[in-house]
Amino acid sequence: MKKLKTRLTMTYIILIGIFVIGLGIFLAKLIEETYIDAIGERLTKESTLLREEISWVINRSDTKALNEEAKQIKEKLNTRITIIDVNGNVLAESDFDKDKMDNHASRPEFKKALAGQVGKEIRYSRTLGMKMLYIASPVYYGQHQVGAVRLAIPFREIEDSINSFWYSLVFGLTIVFLITIFISNQVASKITRPIEHIIYIAKRITNRDYRARVHIHTQDEIGQLGAAINLMADSLQNQIDMIHENQSKLSTVLNHMTSGILLVDKKGKIILANPALEWLLGVKNEDIIGKYHMEVGPNYLLSELIERSLNTGESIRTEIDTHYPTKKSLDSSLAPILDAKGEINGVVAVLHDITKLKNLENMRKEFVANVSHELRTPITAVRGFAETLLDGAMKDEETCKSFLQIIYKESDRLHRLISDLLDLSKIEFNQDLLKYTLVDLKSFIESTVEMIRPEAAKKELTIIQELSSLQAEVDEDRLRQVVINLLTNAINYTPPKGTITIRLYEYSDQLFAIEVEDTGIGIPKKSLPRIFERFYRVDKARSRESGGTGLGLAIVKHIVESHGGNIKVESEVQKGSKFTILLPKKRYKV
Repeated sequence: MKKLKTRLTMTYIILIGIFVIGLGIFLAKLIEETYIDAIGERLTKESTLLREEISWVINRSDTKALNEEAKQIKEKLNTRITIIDVNGNVLAESDFDKDKMDNHASRPEFKKALAGQVGKEIRYSRTLGMKMLYIASPVYYGQHQVGAVRLAIPFREIEDSINSFWYSLVFGLTIVFLITIFISNQVASKITRPIEHIIYIAKRITNRDYRARVHIHTQDEIGQLGAAINLMADSLQNQIDMIHENQSKLSTVLNHMTSGILLVDKKGKIILANPALEWLLGVKNEDIIGKYHMEVGPNYLLSELIERSLNTGESIRTEIDTHYPTKKSLDSSLAPILDAKGEINGVVAVLHDITKLKNLENMRKEFVANVSHELRTPITAVRGFAETLLDGAMKDEETCKSFLQIIYKESDRLHRLISDLLDLSKIEFNQDLLKYTLVDLKSFIESTVEMIRPEAAKKELTIIQELSSLQAEVDEDRLRQVVINLLTNAINYTPPKGTITIRLYEYSDQLFAIEVEDTGIGIPKKSLPRIFERFYRVDKARSRESGGTGLGLAIVKHIVESHGGNIKVESEVQKGSKFTILLPKKRYKV
């Protein structure tokens, strides 16, 4: 109804406006023409009177007298006077130096005057630089034409008068328009106000403002319409309250579920997805709602399952693997949604992330396999040699002693393996909390090197120490375990007469670094990413010969990380390896 009111008001305004504007333009043009004609007639009469007065002066060719005459006439009539001979030469000029003026033979008003007529022209004056109204009359002496007298006034004066009228007209039009708008608005409002109120209330109800009600003042058809809308609003209010309550419960459940929920209609378009699905599939909900399920990222197996459930109506339970944005294993349950007629109206898919469970299961299997393998070797050796001794080898003293040494060595290796497993377990599960003390790192490393120097001396290895004087808050026993592990590995994998270098220096204001570098056999590039894994060996045979358990570097990494540091390795085959540890100087707080 607002548009109807506007149309009614605008109709009145346009009709009256057209009439007033048309009338104003007509009157303005009429007055303009009348005013210009009146000025022209006045100038024509004045020029006619003047030509009698100045004809004898022109005939005498007394230019000085003519100039005086032109200026006197100018003062009387307040009009520019120009006296021109029959050849177009200016003889006298009231407002300008005649000697500087051009020949006027080509002026249109002068041409008419030479033809014996009164010349009238409105044009731009190059002499004065403005638009002028010119009236030129022929001047006779006796029966002969001796020239012309031209009167002129600035056209700006005429335009100013006309503009004043236009201003008055515009002001009057504005007043009429304002009055018209007011009257039209009042009339239209009286007609449309009740209907506008009903529409306003209906829109509020449409925008979910169910408390809005129509104020009824009459019992006519409009009043009955308002009563019907109020009744409808009451019914909607009750229904919407129930829907909001149910939606709130459902939304809370969906938003806090760790499982992803995907709802697809019968056409295959996604109509609902909860926040957990964003993380599982690597897509934003606002980007997938309204799209077909096959458009949502590279999850083709999930799309196939949805399509299958839509087409067959069967419920599906299976595991699927996704590789975007990261590799995940998902436990997927799909079920069709049936309408009142029992027809398939869509599919709901519930996706649960079981990646961690699968990884833990794989890690458990791998760990059990590795531990079983590592334990089997020494146990098999101990058992085999013990059986041989029981079968009679004990009687040979030299053989018995050799077998017992092997049994001792393998049992010692078994002991170290179990100890390393316990240490690693304690570190991983924080069962053995770090005991921080302020340690003089230079003295600490020097004493640690002395502990393993005898082992290095057996292979004639040179140990070079490049140590700065530093102090830091660390767990001294655990850090010694790290340094010993790295130095022991360097000794085991460096050929005789090689060199091992250990460095200590300040890495930054907050960190210090320990480096262990050797000239050993090195580590292949393909093995570098895995050397910190439990039971991983680059050369399994050589590692067992050296007595290693395959857990040393895993323990080193966990101890360093529990201090808030990190470890990296650089290596080149047959040239050596360099392990670098970065640790904070101050106690690391989780």
